[in-house]
Amino acid sequence: MDDILHIGLWFIFIVLAFLVQLHIFSGEKIIKVAKLVIVFFSIALTAPIIDLILTGGVGAKMNYLSLHSWKDIVWSYITVGGSSLSRGATPGIRIEITLLVLASFNYVRTKKNSILKGIIAAVSIYTVLFLSGAIPLFLGYIVNTFHLQYQQDDQSTVLLLLTFDIFLFCFALFLHSSSHIYKILSSAPWIQVIICILLLGFGASLALENYPGNWILTPTTLFWFPLLLACCVFFAAYAGVLKLQAAATEKNQYNIVKNGLIFLLLIITGMLSAKIFFSATLLWGLLFLLSEVPLELKKIPVLCNVIEAMILTAAAFAGFCIFNAPMIGFPPVWILMIFSAGFAGGVAIKILHNRKNAA
Repeated sequence: MDDILHIGLWFIFIVLAFLVQLHIFSGEKIIKVAKLVIVFFSIALTAPIIDLILTGGVGAKMNYLSLHSWKDIVWSYITVGGSSLSRGATPGIRIEITLLVLASFNYVRTKKNSILKGIIAAVSIYTVLFLSGAIPLFLGYIVNTFHLQYQQDDQSTVLLLLTFDIFLFCFALFLHSSSHIYKILSSAPWIQVIICILLLGFGASLALENYPGNWILTPTTLFWFPLLLACCVFFAAYAGVLKLQAAATEKNQYNIVKNGLIFLLLIITGMLSAKIFFSATLLWGLLFLLSEVPLELKKIPVLCNVIEAMILTAAAFAGFCIFNAPMIGFPPVWILMIFSAGFAGGVAIKILHNRKNAA
C-alpha cells in the first residue's frame, strides 16, 4: 500500500507538472491541455512493458537517482538517468521520458509555430522530470539544514510529494479560473477564520506546554506545516462557498466546489494523523450543521450562537491535537472561557446586526 501511495502521488505530480507547463508554453486553454495530457500520458504504460521485454520477463526496479555531487547531477541529467540501470531510471523509463519530451516539444512547436519555444518547453519539462527523480537529494538537504533525524515509519517523501501535488493542483485551478477563486476567497469570513487560526495556535501552545514530550520535529512532521496551511485556506474557501451558496438562487451550482474542498481536506488530514483527521472532520461537521440543508442551524437564534462557539472551541482542540496532546487533557477552564467568549461575542454581534437593520 505504501508503494502504491508513493508511486501514485509521484505520477500525479508528473501529470500536473506536464499540464501546467504545457499550458504556459503553448497558451492553449488548460482544460483542453488537461484532456490531452491525461489521455496521452498512457505513454507511461510503455515503460514496464519495455523493461519486461528487455529483461526477458524479469522486470526492472524503478528507483530515485543516486546523486552525491554536482558531477553526478550533470551526468545524470545529460544521460537521462545516469550510467547505472539498477539505481535510477530503468531503460523503459528513459525511453518513456524521451517520448514524452519529444511529444511536448512537438505540441508547443505546433501551437506557437516556433522551434525555439518548443525547445525551451521541452527543456523545462525534462528538467522538472529530472528534479522529480532527485527527491532524496532535496530531502537530505532539508534534513541537514534543520538538523533533523529520521524516525521509524518515516513518511517525509510521501508528504513532500503530497505538498507538491496540492500546490500544483491549486496553481492549475488558478490558471483555469482565477476570477472564481478570487470570488470564493473574498467571500470567506476572514475575521472568523483568523480568530479560529489564532485559537488553533493557542491550542498548540497549550499542547507544547503541558505535553512537551508528545511531539518532536522530524522530517515527517516538518511537512505538516505547509499541508496544515493548505487546510486552513481550504476551510476558509469552504466557508466562502457556503456564504456564496446562501446568497445564490441556484443552490446546487457550488456542490462540486464544496465536495472538492471536503475531499482535499479529508485526504490531507487523513495522511497526517488520526487526531488531525478527527479534528478536521469535527470542524467540518459543525460547519455543516450550521450552514447546510436540511438543518441550517444558523437560522435558529441562540442555537446558532452555540454552534459558532463550538466551532471556536473545536479550532482550539485541533491545535491541541495536532501536537499529539490528548483531547481530554485540554484545560477545562480554557474550554469554558473560549466557549463563553464565543457565545457572548456571537450574541452581541447578532444584536448589533439586528439593530442596524432595524435602523
